[in-house]
Amino acid sequence: MEIKKEVKDGVAVIYLSGNLLGENANGPVLEYVKEQLEGGVKKVLFNLTDLKYINSTGLGMLMTSLAKVKNAGGEMYLCNVPELMTKILKMMKLESAFSISASEEEAVKSLA
Repeated sequence: MEIKKEVKDGVAVIYLSGNLLGENANGPVLEYVKEQLEGGVKKVLFNLTDLKYINSTGLGMLMTSLAKVKNAGGEMYLCNVPELMTKILKMMKLESAFSISASEEEAVKSLA
């Protein structure tokens, strides 16, 4: 699992690549989200272009991030969601929990 982070136009963008499977990835991502919220950045975007696989632990991390962002009065989007994850979200009836954009540009524009 690789994690890249940057802030674009006031939006904290988190790029996840590889397999989002375990707690090793969750800690750094949740810490980054917390730092951004504490620093005043209330808009978070997860770019999932290079995500290969996600399990329940990874999905739990996304749900925890969503809860933290919403509790801070912010907004969170997912973009470039792989087909496998789209199927998982639909199967678990979670697709309406997340705001999803087709592209990073579209998501940043929506969050701006």
